[in-house]
Amino acid sequence: MNAIMELRSTTPVGLLRDVPTEKLPQCKSSSLRHSKVKLKCSVTVNGGSDSFSGDTELGPSLVPQASELADARVIYCAAPAMGHNQELHPECNSRVPAILDTLQKMELTPEFRGKEVIRIQNFRSASVDDIAAVHSSAYVMGLEKAMETAAQEGLIHIEGSGPTYATSTTFSESMLAAGAGITVTDLVVAASKITANPPSGFALVRPPGHHAVPRGPMGFCVFGNIAIAARYAQRVHGLQRVLIIDFDVHHGNGTNDTFYEDPNIFFISTHQHGSYPGTGKMEEVGKGPGEGTTLNLPLPGGSGDQAMSAVFEEVII
Repeated sequence: MNAIMELRSTTPVGLLRDVPTEKLPQCKSSSLRHSKVKLKCSVTVNGGSDSFSGDTELGPSLVPQASELADARVIYCAAPAMGHNQELHPECNSRVPAILDTLQKMELTPEFRGKEVIRIQNFRSASVDDIAAVHSSAYVMGLEKAMETAAQEGLIHIEGSGPTYATSTTFSESMLAAGAGITVTDLVVAASKITANPPSGFALVRPPGHHAVPRGPMGFCVFGNIAIAARYAQRVHGLQRVLIIDFDVHHGNGTNDTFYEDPNIFFISTHQHGSYPGTGKMEEVGKGPGEGTTLNLPLPGGSGDQAMSAVFEEVII
């Protein structure tokens, strides 16, 4: 699953991707909630590492402590979930390392790009409160409890008769995956406060998330990583409008459902018509106060670069 999230506020804030949102609805201000935590990050710049730590208030007053942040064009972090694995499964633990290897071969990493690219390591996991802002508490607690069974049996299925599996590390690694998106959100917002041209943020994580519905897992997805980051941006940073663009062969039904009645988050999905899970029809446009803030764009099978470019240039932008 690929997703782009843009963050908007009444004051200049960071963009996880530069996507115009002139048609987004005007929204009321969100209440701000601050939490003071010990923040420790390891930043890789120009082939070396620079660590910073301290008591940091996570919220609109967050100030980056690495001078390189203002010069960066891309900030990224990775959570490969090596313990969450089923051999020969399409959603296995070789996915993220393969992408990281490709970035290295294409010379898109800090050692080749210098200050333009920063990789964040040793970032924090999401909290239970972060996850529960999207998923039901019963699901979150139930998944944590299921790790005892997974430790005994080695591998379990957590979607009833569905395909989503779990190992003894699935809960902790899913929390870390969600934390990657939160970390990127914090740093991009922080960068926007010190530069008019903040970097893009990229969280390369698994387990994936866009099929996970508020009440549970679905389609190999455990927690809705992009949805959690969007809710966090609202709840902690007080951002008023968020745009999520999900481009994948499958419809991002979990993200769709999470924000279907939310007037403050605009969700757009491009996907293959009729593919799993069979949702994402064009007439599904949101409900109640969220009507008009969901845009589903199902495309015929085989649609290529030209079709995708037309969708983005003529419809989305």
